[in-house]
Amino acid sequence: MRKENSTNAVNEKALQEYCNAFKTLSLFSGRWKLSILFKLLTTETSYSEFKLLLPEISDRTLSKQLNELIQDKVILKNKNKVSSIYTLTDKGRKLDTILKALAEFQDKD
Repeated sequence: MRKENSTNAVNEKALQEYCNAFKTLSLFSGRWKLSILFKLLTTETSYSEFKLLLPEISDRTLSKQLNELIQDKVILKNKNKVSSIYTLTDKGRKLDTILKALAEFQDKD
């Protein structure tokens, strides 16, 4: 975690205020966020299902990435008696085209 007044933090904040594309890309910056979002494009998913899908991810990192996506209003967390279920919000569903284009980009060569 970087300090809020560090040069990198100040520059990132300025870019987010200036450039909507940068702000959108920052929604899924983080090693695991793209995998989380791709899974949620197809189905709602529990925490334990994410752990099976991404066995290398630590509990701390998975929780952090999910909480950041919740904070950015990209996903919702719904608790039931057994577990927490994560789904995309309307804002998150708008990422569908962008995410699919990113996935296809490398295959175009």
